[in-house]
Amino acid sequence: MQTRTKDIKKTFYKKTILHLLCILLWMVIWHFAATILSKDLLLPTPGKVFTVFIKELLPSEKFWLSVKTSFFHIISGFFFGVILGILLAVLSYISETIRIFLWFPIKIIKSIPVASFVILTLLWCPSEKLSIFISFLMVLPVLYIHTLEGLKQTDHKLLEMGMVFKIPIMKKISYIYVPHILPYLFSASSLAIGMAWKSGIAAEIIGLSRNSIGNQLYQAKIYLMTPELFAWTIVIVVLSIFCEQLLKIIGKKGMS
Repeated sequence: MQTRTKDIKKTFYKKTILHLLCILLWMVIWHFAATILSKDLLLPTPGKVFTVFIKELLPSEKFWLSVKTSFFHIISGFFFGVILGILLAVLSYISETIRIFLWFPIKIIKSIPVASFVILTLLWCPSEKLSIFISFLMVLPVLYIHTLEGLKQTDHKLLEMGMVFKIPIMKKISYIYVPHILPYLFSASSLAIGMAWKSGIAAEIIGLSRNSIGNQLYQAKIYLMTPELFAWTIVIVVLSIFCEQLLKIIGKKGMS
């Protein structure tokens, strides 16, 4: 057991070092490209972006307010999408009528571009809450489809055994359904969180939501503050990766 734990730690450290080296390599490539171009307006150096982030963004109250607002809105939309996606998938698994009824709206949500949804939603929803609804819409079909697929792939032999031995429904859910759909659920959540951040920020940019990361990106673009634009983009990437990695850790613990 101790040997296995050591091997897991070694693998983890090795992967971490490789990922850091890859990031460093891309930073070097970025630096050389920016140096050759020699125009901060088009492509600032990583050093310039880092300086702006440390000296201008981090000490600013507006930075923390924007991060807090966007984080709360996008994560709220993500969780609403997860909960409703799972609930609708369960209902669709139980009833073919419900599955057929939901087929069309799920296809519509999957197909329509985010920009179209944002413009339509602005007619009914205040811009401050826009990113919650758009994140929710992007997450819903992903969780619905993956959860339903997980339920469909449940081992029929185990289900037949449960019927033969008359296992109570709650035990069936706990010991047969849940362990089987967890990999599908966490895989879908890991995919959906990135979509939630991309769509949520896009909604904030188009809707010009106050005190949001999307609004800060828009302002940086309008006033040609390219280093700030890059800095805010990196903040979005870091927040998205943080949420994704957190879900993966929870998923591994939940399935172990």
